[in-house]
Parts: sequence; structure tokens; C-alpha cells
Amino acid sequence: MALAGDLSEFSLTDLIQLLQLSKKTGGVEIDGRRGAQKLSGWIFFRDGKIVDAKLPGLEPLEAVYAFFTVTSGPFRFHEGVTSPQITITVSNESIIMEGIHRQETWAQQQAAPTLSMVPRLVPNPSSGTVEISLDAEEWRVLTMINGKHTVGQIAQRSGLGEARTCEIIAKLMQSGLIERREAAAGESLAPEFEQIAAGYLGAGANVLLQEAYRIAGVTDPSRASAAEMLAAADAFEAEARRLIGADRASQAAAQLRERAREALV
Repeated sequence: MALAGDLSEFSLTDLIQLLQLSKKTGGVEIDGRRGAQKLSGWIFFRDGKIVDAKLPGLEPLEAVYAFFTVTSGPFRFHEGVTSPQITITVSNESIIMEGIHRQETWAQQQAAPTLSMVPRLVPNPSSGTVEISLDAEEWRVLTMINGKHTVGQIAQRSGLGEARTCEIIAKLMQSGLIERREAAAGESLAPEFEQIAAGYLGAGANVLLQEAYRIAGVTDPSRASAAEMLAAADAFEAEARRLIGADRASQAAAQLRERAREALV
């Protein structure tokens, strides 16, 4: 059965129902996107029933639910490729119901602005035939959006208060004028890497980290992806062995890798 497509056009719900009706045995390989996050893994079927799933860092059933929050990305069904174990016994119908609930909850969370969110202007906004009308307060907020200030900072600068600012930000997002700026994994990982490295190397940690970034090809750690930070952790271990020995270097690198892998998921 040749079945492949993109989750932006063919939903996971439709895919599960199709495989259930045709009573297929095999695995669906998913390379999905959720905002700036990548979710790559498998869902396994036996006679149309979901029996197992794999996604780094998650239990099988939670992995399936996570795939429901994916908004795009290619998938391919591999007939006959299935898991040797049955880790999921919940019915497909129950999985779909809970999966849709997770999907709606995730979408609502993404749509609702938080004080720590950093909005940015949409490069080429398109409103179609709908005319967008903004009042004075909404224009004031719009002019303060630069991809650097958080919603909380905009609320302070505008003098409109947090509640009113969040309300305006939500309207501007719905109008397609602004969007959430996706932060790179390195933005939060870089300070944690510094803290972990300092615990093992003290004042010399930063110099060694910068060398690890250079070897890994990371020019700006704050803008690095989780995969790039993972590569930097490998380079850090190799460099640190000369200073603190293989055992302690391995311990430090293990902590760095753990944080980078968490960011990957």
C-alpha cells in the first residue's frame, strides 16, 4: 500500500482511520513540524490497530498524542514494518478523541499571548479582501513590536496595562499582522551550558565552550539549534578531557547532551 503525503493536507485522524478500515500492518514514519520544533518518529499498526509508537523522550502513547499537535511535515506508511511489542492497548477511537483534544489545547496555547512572548511583524502580511481597522491604542502597540520586546515590556512601555496589551496582541495575531517569534534552542541552552561547564571547569569554562562552539560550527550559540548544541557538547567533551580527565569530561558532556536532547523533543 503506497501511502504518503503531508500532514498539512492529510490529517493524522484521517490517516489512522484509513489504516484501521484497511486493517493494515506496518509503520507510519513521520517527520513533522510544530512551529519551529521538529518531531520525527513512528506510529506502528497491527491489523489497523495502533500498537506502539516511538518519539525520543516520550512514552509510546504520549508520542502518539504529540503527533496530533504536528501541523505539517511528510509522512510515509511502510507496509509490514511494525514493532515487535505491544505497548498501546487503548482503542484507536479513544486515541483520536484524546488526540484531537490535545491538538485543540495546543493550538489555543499557541494563539494566546503570554507576557514572556516576543511578537514580531509579519514580513508580507496578507489580509485578502478584509480591511483591517486599528484604533489609536492598537496602533500604539503595533509600533512597539520589533521582534525583541516581550509582551510584558510592551505593556509597560505603552502604559496600557497587561490585560489590554494581551488583548491587542491577540487581535493583531488574528489579523495576520504579527506572529510569535520562535526562539532558537540556543537562546535558553547557552546560559545552561555555561553554568554546567563552570561547575566542572570554573573560570576557564567559557574559553573551552567557545572552542567547542567553533569546532561544532556554531557562530552564535544564542541562535543555535538543539542539534548544533548537541554537536557542541561532543566537541566540549573532547576538549575537556585534556584538562579535567576523561571521567569528569564525560560527566559534564552527559549533562550538556541531556539538556540538548530535551530541547530536541
